[in-house]
Amino acid sequence: MTTRESPATALDAAIEHAVGDLAVLHHDHLRGLLPAERAALAAVHRELVTAEGAVTYHRNALTRLSSGSYRVDTPLLDRLRRTVHELAQATAARDRLQEGVAAALEAVKAAAPALAPADEELTPRDFAALLSLAGGGTMREHLLTHRVSVRTVQGRLVELPSFQRLEAHGLLTRDTSRALTVGQPVTLTDTGRTALLGTRRPPAMATPVPARPAGAWPAAARHH
Repeated sequence: MTTRESPATALDAAIEHAVGDLAVLHHDHLRGLLPAERAALAAVHRELVTAEGAVTYHRNALTRLSSGSYRVDTPLLDRLRRTVHELAQATAARDRLQEGVAAALEAVKAAAPALAPADEELTPRDFAALLSLAGGGTMREHLLTHRVSVRTVQGRLVELPSFQRLEAHGLLTRDTSRALTVGQPVTLTDTGRTALLGTRRPPAMATPVPARPAGAWPAAARHH
């Protein structure tokens, strides 16, 4: 489903501002690539799109019945009453779902990663995956099996759960303007590079002995 193929909702712009393109959101939801909050948002948004379609259908039916093309009689009045009732029900259902989408969107915003996630939120495997992707990588969907995988530029396979955690923390980003079947380039964000540098602390060094200035007298020999 894409936003072009389905009725727009009142919250589409707000959702895209928070999570990006809606078509990508729904595609990733169908492939099981979304964290819990975004998956919930995608699911309730799909229901809202359907509800908007129902409102549009009954509104168009009412417009057609009241266009003057039909003779005004008892059957027409009955049809008009039924259509108005159905439109009212569809609108109420749409409004309830819209409230649900708004709540799901707030949950997504609340779950947004901090700029500097604590080290304990990521596992050693996550950091290993982050390090392996420092040079870049690609997320791709197999044309036949529809399995999604992430590989580094060296061809090393990255565990999908680790990739999803890194992406959710804002440490990785991928070019969603390209189709998954073609391959979406994966790169580290500024936050990811900062987190990676934080894991590369140099070992403690002994305090160097100050160099003796040129021409200085040699240290006096100790007398025993």
